[in-house]
Amino acid sequence: MPIFKPEQQWEAYLSAFNAQEAGERENLLQQSVSDDVEFTNPGSNGKGRSVLSTHIQEFHEKMPGLYFTTDKTFLSQGDLLAVWSMFRPDGSKIAMGYNYLRFDAAGRFTFMAGFF
Repeated sequence: MPIFKPEQQWEAYLSAFNAQEAGERENLLQQSVSDDVEFTNPGSNGKGRSVLSTHIQEFHEKMPGLYFTTDKTFLSQGDLLAVWSMFRPDGSKIAMGYNYLRFDAAGRFTFMAGFF
């Protein structure tokens, strides 16, 4: 039984994705994803925390002010499925999606697949 809480790691990751300040984002990513995290979604693929950080920064540059919230999480067989929503700065919901995540013994995500 892991001593970490995957749902809290997800919230740290989502907070990193929402963070506007690079230093805050880096701290949250160090907490929530492994150095060699692999990620994939319909818009990009990558490997490594620094590549993920760049991906997030580029998202903020292309879509200023958009943010995410968690709708629900499911934990099964050591994997996490997160359901999330994306919002405009005015609070209007514009999308919903899913992330499937695997994590290491320390609780940091090693693989993330986004579906939207």
